[in-house]
Formats: sequence, C-alpha cells, structure tokens
Amino acid sequence: MIPDRERYELKKKLERVDRQNHFRLAAGILEFGGVVAGIVCSLVLLALLFSLLNWLRQDIGSTLAIFQSHFQ
Repeated sequence: MIPDRERYELKKKLERVDRQNHFRLAAGILEFGGVVAGIVCSLVLLALLFSLLNWLRQDIGSTLAIFQSHFQ
C-alpha cells in the first residue's frame, strides 16, 4: 500500500505532467496555425506581385504605343 505522502506527490507529479502536455499541445496548434497563416500570406503576396507585373507589362506596352503614335 502506498503511503499518503507518496500518493500526494505522485498525484502532483501527474498533474504537472498533464499541464505540460496541455501546453505542448497548445504550442503545437499555435505553431501549425502560424505556418498556415504564413503560407496564406506568401500566396497573397505572390498574387499581388504577379498582378503588379501584369499591370507593368500592359502599361509599358501602352506607353510605347503612345510614344510611337507621337513620332509618326
């Protein structure tokens, strides 16, 4: 039979380990959420960059057409 003092210490140790496991789980979930948010932000930034490059390509074409029409 386990004495009361040892039972108390074992219970406290198990509670501490359980709390640590909860914190590890929460940290893992937050880390996963951060990775997902980072990927989403990267995709949005890539979409903005491609949009900017397409606009720039069209604007250069329009500008060159205007210059060409002035010099003819």
